[in-house]
Amino acid sequence: MSYTELSDEEWFSKIAGDNGAPQFNLPPESLQTSTVGRSGRPILRDAFMFWQFVRRMLIINGNGLSRRTQVADFGCAWGRIIRFWLRDLPATNLHGFDIEERFLSIAREHVVGPSYTLSQARPPLPAADNSFDVIYAFSVFSHLPQDVADAWINEFARVLKPGGIACLTTRPRAHIEVAGSAIDNTAHADTYAKVITQKDEALRRYDAGEFIFYPAHGGGGLSAETYGEAIIPPNYARENWGALELVKFAEHYSETYLQPCFVLRKAG
Repeated sequence: MSYTELSDEEWFSKIAGDNGAPQFNLPPESLQTSTVGRSGRPILRDAFMFWQFVRRMLIINGNGLSRRTQVADFGCAWGRIIRFWLRDLPATNLHGFDIEERFLSIAREHVVGPSYTLSQARPPLPAADNSFDVIYAFSVFSHLPQDVADAWINEFARVLKPGGIACLTTRPRAHIEVAGSAIDNTAHADTYAKVITQKDEALRRYDAGEFIFYPAHGGGGLSAETYGEAIIPPNYARENWGALELVKFAEHYSETYLQPCFVLRKAG
């Protein structure tokens, strides 16, 4: 049986190694936890459900899915999501971008075939105009300040093909509400409690359609000028991201992952 004949769940089992060795290796648990707060099968399930969602949006709202589809993983890190596309697409159609070479090195070793390219914290992206049918960013726009996020939206409009889509997750409104409470038991809870303050004012601003951002220092030498906690309301995207059309703000696409996802489209 070729990979293309596997169902989604069969493909997930192959990736996760349910019946033997996993199809692709994962980095050490400490590195997984430092980047996404957890490790192992749960973070693969998060990635899997996001891949399913992006794939569905590509078919419904974009240029469709064929063997010619070109995919960009913006902030690919060590290849957690990009591996799932290898069932449907040739590896040469998959392009991972990240600002940390150490992650790209792991991705090249563990998920062989896609291209992996070092990018910068601000545009431009090292890619030609009209290159991709879909570009997605999983838990990237949840960390970008307003000016950087806006700049990347304009850049995505450049590198997407006409009719191409961008799928970008951000922090939910609830991220403000639970920061510092007993409900938040994630690995990064202490960081959230320190940077997310004045909750009532932040919630008012969110509901008014304002971009909420709390500066913080990130990995890879990222400064507070380019990294922090971002909670972006859908009305902000509608009013400020005119280079792409907002076609969906999905809040419940995943049973396991709480970040809502913007689905934006470039005019065809």
